[in-house]
Parts: sequence; C-alpha cells; structure tokens
Amino acid sequence: MTNKFLPFLLLIFLSVSGFADDPVREMKRGVLKGFVFDQNEKQVLEYATISVIKKRDGTIVNGTITDETGFFKIKDMDFGMFQVKISFIGYKSKTIDKVMIRPDNNVADLGQIMLEPNVETLQEAVIVADRPTLTYKIDKKIINVSQQHTSASGTAVEILENIPSVTVDIEGNVSLRGSESFTVLIDNKPTVLDPSDALNQIPASAIENIEVITNPSAKYDPDGTSGIINIITKKNKLQGFNGIVNANVGMYDRYGGDFLINWRKERFNIFFGADFNNRNMEGDINTENWNERNDTVYYVLSDGGFNRGKFSYSTRGGFDLTLNPRNAINFEAQIGYHDRRGSSNTNFEEYTNPITTNNLYTSVEDSKRGGLYYNLNLSYTKKFAKKGHEIYTLLNYRYRNMDEESTNELVDAIGNQASGQISTESGPSNSYKFQVDYTLPLIGKSKFEAGYNARIDLSTDLSEMEQYNSISGIYDYMNEFMHDVSHDNNIHSVYTMYSGELGRFGYQGGLRGEYTYRDISLNETGESFLIDRFDLFPTFHVSYSTVKENQWMANYSRRIQRPRGWNLEPFLTWRNAYEVRIGNPELIPEYIDSYELSHLIKFGRNTFSVDGYYRVTDNKIERITSTYEGNVRQTTYQNVGKDYSLGIEMMLGIDVQKWWHIDLMTNVYDYRVEGEYEYEGNNELVVIDFSESSFNWNARLNNTLRIGKKTRIQLNGMYNSPTVTAQGERNGFFMTNLAVKQSFFENKLSATLQVRDLFGTMVHSSTYEGADFYSYSNFQPNTPLVTLNLSFKINNYKPDRKKRSEDNGNDMGEDEGF
Repeated sequence: MTNKFLPFLLLIFLSVSGFADDPVREMKRGVLKGFVFDQNEKQVLEYATISVIKKRDGTIVNGTITDETGFFKIKDMDFGMFQVKISFIGYKSKTIDKVMIRPDNNVADLGQIMLEPNVETLQEAVIVADRPTLTYKIDKKIINVSQQHTSASGTAVEILENIPSVTVDIEGNVSLRGSESFTVLIDNKPTVLDPSDALNQIPASAIENIEVITNPSAKYDPDGTSGIINIITKKNKLQGFNGIVNANVGMYDRYGGDFLINWRKERFNIFFGADFNNRNMEGDINTENWNERNDTVYYVLSDGGFNRGKFSYSTRGGFDLTLNPRNAINFEAQIGYHDRRGSSNTNFEEYTNPITTNNLYTSVEDSKRGGLYYNLNLSYTKKFAKKGHEIYTLLNYRYRNMDEESTNELVDAIGNQASGQISTESGPSNSYKFQVDYTLPLIGKSKFEAGYNARIDLSTDLSEMEQYNSISGIYDYMNEFMHDVSHDNNIHSVYTMYSGELGRFGYQGGLRGEYTYRDISLNETGESFLIDRFDLFPTFHVSYSTVKENQWMANYSRRIQRPRGWNLEPFLTWRNAYEVRIGNPELIPEYIDSYELSHLIKFGRNTFSVDGYYRVTDNKIERITSTYEGNVRQTTYQNVGKDYSLGIEMMLGIDVQKWWHIDLMTNVYDYRVEGEYEYEGNNELVVIDFSESSFNWNARLNNTLRIGKKTRIQLNGMYNSPTVTAQGERNGFFMTNLAVKQSFFENKLSATLQVRDLFGTMVHSSTYEGADFYSYSNFQPNTPLVTLNLSFKINNYKPDRKKRSEDNGNDMGEDEGF
C-alpha cells in the first residue's frame, strides 16, 4: 500500500520545495503584496491595477496587475511611506494610505482587498437571460446543462437525454451517435466505473457542462468507437465558506441527495461532498422465444413483472493549492459504493413441436452487481514565464471490487421447486495512470504539444456456480463451472500535436502511438491469450470563421475499441435458466475512422449548427446468439466485418419571445453492417453472410418558458427510431417530460417538480432472430414518474464565473439564468 502512495507524496514534496517563494530574495529590498476580490460575491478579480504612489511627492513609482488568483506582488521596492491605489473596470477604486516599508519590516502584506462594484454600471447591465445552450471549439462541443430542469432530480443519464449526438434507451443505456462504445471522463480524468455505471452515479445537480468530443485530438486516449463524453462538475471560486445542498424524492422508491461544501482563502481551497441515489424502475415484461435443435422446436413464453434498480453513494474531497502564480497542486479523492440490481416474478409456458405436454412454471430471478470503489488523483501544473507555456502531470489510482450474484429458480404449478442455479463472479481490479502533458507556445497563436501516458490495469475474476438438486433439495457446487482468470493490460502512449491560426483559419494536427501488451490467463489450466502490438492514431482538425459568430470546422480521427474482459473469457457462464454466455479470446480490437464537417451560425442569442459525419468500423464486434441445447440460448462475440454510419446532425436554439426559448435537435443517419458470422447448428458449423441496414433518426424538442425572474417551465419531447444489428432490430420509442422550477429567498432556495414520461409512451421492444432461434421482448415501465427536487445554496454558492465565460464565450450573469 505504501508503494502506491509514494509517488503522490514525492510529487508534493518536490513541488513545495522546488517552487515556493524564496524568503531570502525578499529580504534584499521591500515587498508589497495582497489579494483583490469582489466585495459582494467574494470572487477574485484578475487584471486589477495596483498603483504605488510615493507619499512625499505624489509620484507613481511602481505598479502591477493581479494574476488569475487575484494575487499581486511587487518586489525590489525602496523603503519609505507609500500610498496604494487599487482599480478595476466596473468597480469603485480604493486607496490605502500610509503603507510603510522599513528595513526591519520590509514586507507589507495588504491581505484581502475588497472592491465595491459600481452600482450605476451594474444597473445598466442587468441580464436575466439564460446562458447559450451550445458552444463550439475546434475539437469539441460544450453544452450548458444548467437549464435542464426536467433532469434536475436525476443523474447524468437523464441530462444526456437532451444532449446533441446522444441517445438513451428505456433502461438507461447511453449511445453516442448510435454506438454504446465511448469513453467517459469526469473533469478530464478517468473514472473507475464502467461508462454506463459512471453516468448513473453522477447527480445531475453536480454537473456544470458536458463536453461531447466525437473526434478527439491525439492528446486524448483513443479508446471508444464514437468518442468521449466529458462531464465537467460544478466548482466554486468564492472566498470563504459556501456550498450547495440538493435533495429529491419521487415515486416507486426513488430518492437521493447530494451536497458540496467549499472553503477558500486566497490561494488555498478545500472541498468536501457526498451523494446518494436510489433509482427504481418497475413494470411489466413479456417475451416470446423459440430455439430449434435436431428437428425439434422449443418454445418459451413468459409474462410478468420486473423491478430494476440502481443504488449508489459516495464521498469526495480534495484541495487546490496555488503555491504561486506559476505552480499549482490539486488532490482529489473519492470513495463510494455502486450496485445494479434486478428482480422479476414471471409466469413461463414451455412446449415443443412436435407437440408435448405444456409445462407451466413461475420463474423467480434476483441479481445484483456492485461493490466498493475508490479513486485518487494528484495533479501538478508548472507554468513558465511565457503565457501558455506549461507542464501538467497527473497521477491516478483506481480500485474497485464489483461482485455479481444472480439466482434463478423455477417453481412448478403446484409450488414445488423444479430447478435453480446461483451464479457468482467476484474479483478486484486495480488501475494506474501516469500522464505528462507539455505545451510550448510558438510564433503568434501557434503551439507545440507533446506528452506521455501509461495505463496499467490488473484484475482477477472468479466465476462459480451452484445448481439445485431436486432429490436432496439443496444446491450442489459445480466444479466444472469454476474459472479463475487474471487480466494484465498495459498501454504506453506518446503523442505530439501542432496547432495554430492563419487569419481566420485554424488548424491542429496530431499523431499518437500506443504500445499494448495484454495477457489473459486461465489459472486453473495455465492457458494464456496474449496481445503484443503497436498502433498509430492520427488526428486532424481545421476551422474557418467567415464572419463573426459564423464557423466552419472539419476533422478526422482514428480510434480503437478494445474488447471487454468478459468478451474474451473462453468458458461457459450460465446467465439464467435459459441463457449461457461464452467469450471469444480470438477477438481483435475494432478500428474506427471518423470524419466530420460542421457549421455553426450565431445570430444574436440564437444558434444553428449542422454536423455531417461518416464513420467506418473495421473488425466490428457483434453479439451472436444461437441455440445451445433444447430451450437454452447461447451468446458469444465475434468480429463479423464492417459497419458504416453516414449522417447529419442539426441543432437550432432560438428565442421565440423574450420569455420563450426553444432547442430543436435532430440526428438522421444511415447505418449499415455487413460481413459474416458462424455458429454451431445441428452438430455442424454454419457460416452466415449478412448485410443489414436501417435508416435511423431521433429528434428532441425542448421548450423553456421564463415566467418572470423566479419561475421556469420546461416541456420536452424526444423520439428514437428503430435500428438494426447483425441479428435483429430494436424498435423506436417516444417520451415527453415536464418540469416546473420556482426560486425563493433571492435564489438561495429552488424547488423543481419533474414529471418523466408524461403520457406513458416509454415502451421498449426488440426482436432478434437467426436460422435456429427467435427472440422477442417487450418492456413497459410504470410511468409517469413524479419527482420533487430541492436545492439550497449556502453563502451564495456559484460556479466559477470566469471559467464559465471562457468555456461558453459569453457570461450571461446569474447562474441558473435568474
């Protein structure tokens, strides 16, 4: 354990000892220093002017401006009596008389200087409009989510339902431009959880912005077919103590809450937060399946109810320490628990053709997957004299122990247990990441970037099964289904990038090289499956601004999607009484070539964007289903060929009236997948050539009504069309959401009443079929879902106004638009 934390402690020691201010130098001459803040909001004021005036004759003898932390320091001053004047645009100037600097007391520390806003200036600039929804940068889209009131009581998944390029199905599974293979970052750092679990963990109230990076630059890890979703959490820059508390409660045992408290004094900030969430979904499910084996067709029909839920809690904390304007350290830690659980009570009917006697059963299923995790991040930023010249270093350690247990029991018509099984998977995983990024500004706005990245993932998995013995009435341990697997995955990367501007033309080119060593070992047999390879990932981005607020962007990136560990494990695992899974150690990674062309037009506060994209995936990995035996299906994974996505994405954000804003988003694309797959059918190998295609589209319409300064009403609707896979089709669905938000006590308290799936149309159904099987399922959750969310700000908590302005290109004043 000591070895894990030694690099973190060493980095802190080197940073503090190597870059702290030198007191010996300050003893040579006089020193004047202090911090400048907004008197009302307690925020730092960067670029405030400091003028030092000689008291004896009124001449200005020295001066400076404050840095990004509000700090100023003037060295090598003469001794004597001075007057200090502090000024900043939009604020009343402040003068401090009789500042004495003497040889025996050569450091004059003025402490925290508060400037009072100019009331007349503020009154002329009162803004109550909401912030723009979408902002483009050369390699990403930044979406302001503070106005998503219909998602206020949910998680990141509910917010993503209203984000361009993203779709969410009825079970909370997220897709980015039609693919569920993408990477999730939180504040540009990796997460210990799987992407779907991570998005279900983060409270919506903790999110400031979401960055959608469909063609990331070479600086980012290239994992994920469709790109990166980067969740930017709320942070606070106010001095002193402040925070925010949220709580929600809803139907079907849905409840949660979170808080974040912050204490900042000049260059030091410490924060602590916690959250918990319980999310349940209840409803009805019916399925229709048949398998064919040896000229006999086995039918299984079911109808019943289900309960699926997610429960999580976590605490997180950390500190930011700015040693001086050029050196800063950040440390963050998170520990938590997350689980997914499900249960069902379903009536089954089994029969065969040729006809046999019908068997009627009740199936009782319970499953749970979850456990503890923690995540540690330590980063250090060293800035040099030239603006933008810096080195960023990150150390990251992640641990999780996600155990899984599923129980399936069949009870016959007279109440006797006919069969049953208990399947378990357990084992911890440890992940380490070391990252160094170097940025060197060159001539004009050009710059050179380079970096190194090491990722080490170590995990073990123990799979076991017990089967019900109808004679003894107990569960017997099945030795033949015990498997102990070790995973060792090492990835080392280097990258280089060059970017710049020529007039209105911007460009960025990069190349990333990655060496991968992966070893999957079956400990009980000694078998080992290795990958030892080197890959190159080029990226290219260009932009052109024709006139102000009118941009064109084009980009290309090559990416990789590596198989998951359980995709590769070459042994049989029983999922339930009717389904087994077997991995495929011969899987190779998918390689993706992605092209985009985008156009953004801003007219006033309105925006219109169009994105055209084309994506080709080689070595496409698909889940393949076939008959295992009787009425039991088998799923495995194969590289089947290629898939192609060609589409156009449009978004319009417009103020219809001063009190009515509309966001309309649509994504239309043609999807095609083709190749071949194979399976064992009737004791012979069957090879199927296939080519499937579908015309897909989804649309979302968000209406936000501003009723005065305190009330917001939001109504949105969304539709996801059907789409195909190698062996089937998922049907489309439609959903409508409503929310009303009311603020009280000068916006310190807000209440949001949220209704999801207002008309009960959120139905999910799918069909999969092959030469020897057919499977249809239909999920109907109990809706609508009504939730009440309360949010309270402590000491006027607000996210960093300066940072928000940089990201969105426009600071619209009050957070939440009030």
